[in-house]
Amino acid sequence: MAVESTTLMSDAAKYLYDSTKASQSSAASSNTLTTDDYWKLMAAQLQYQDMTNPVDNSEMMNQMTQMSSMSAMEKLTQAVANFSTVTNNLSTVTLTSYSTGLLGKEVTVAIPDPNGEKDEDGKTKVTYKKGTVTGVDLTGATSVYVDGKKYELSQVMSVGEVPEAPEKE
Repeated sequence: MAVESTTLMSDAAKYLYDSTKASQSSAASSNTLTTDDYWKLMAAQLQYQDMTNPVDNSEMMNQMTQMSSMSAMEKLTQAVANFSTVTNNLSTVTLTSYSTGLLGKEVTVAIPDPNGEKDEDGKTKVTYKKGTVTGVDLTGATSVYVDGKKYELSQVMSVGEVPEAPEKE
């Protein structure tokens, strides 16, 4: 009884060098084994196995378990990537909502000394200015306009009338 030989070609093997093409961009392949490739190989292995030396069941189960684990890890990686995107989008929406909510409100902004002068504690001298938020710039780093002058959102120190803290005794 003659056994037919078959050649299994994975998707990666289909993209061989073709001298007739000006560009080999379609010839580039990834060396990854997909779940579909795995099942095709498993089916071919079972179909063409030697009946006198069949495939070991425990080895097949180990391979299936490994493939299942790889698939689960791939899905987990994709879920983490999606979560990161969602978190970033939520952060942007929150920042936008906060900054536009400041429109028309009285705020106090901190203005660091332009010359970088330090106080007696070694910190950059800061002056404070109160004013009304008249606009918000959402392009790039979020900025607010207080009485027509642009300030970074991080310079906003308080919103509304904040009572001064009592001095420590």
